[in-house]
Amino acid sequence: MKITVSIFNMYNSKYLVLDDEKNEATFNGKKIDLDIPPFASRLLTIISSWDHKMINDMILDGESYYVKVEKDGKVYTYEGRNKFPINYRDFVELLRTHNLW
Repeated sequence: MKITVSIFNMYNSKYLVLDDEKNEATFNGKKIDLDIPPFASRLLTIISSWDHKMINDMILDGESYYVKVEKDGKVYTYEGRNKFPINYRDFVELLRTHNLW
């Protein structure tokens, strides 16, 4: 399984890639030490209730997110711009806990 997480706002961008087959994680292009199975499991639990697309076109700047999961030959994407799932704070907290925010 491979998971890609991208977050953009007007100040910076973050790009996380988890590859459990290679047991490798990179953050903004640099390898990081991350216990991938529990992190990925928690991330998948959080995004499991998300709509695939949430867009607020009334705001021109702000924050965007994009999560792509490649698993068992299938690709699942979740993206949003200035509109967030109800448990988005759980997502942010997971990233913060691992110094990825």
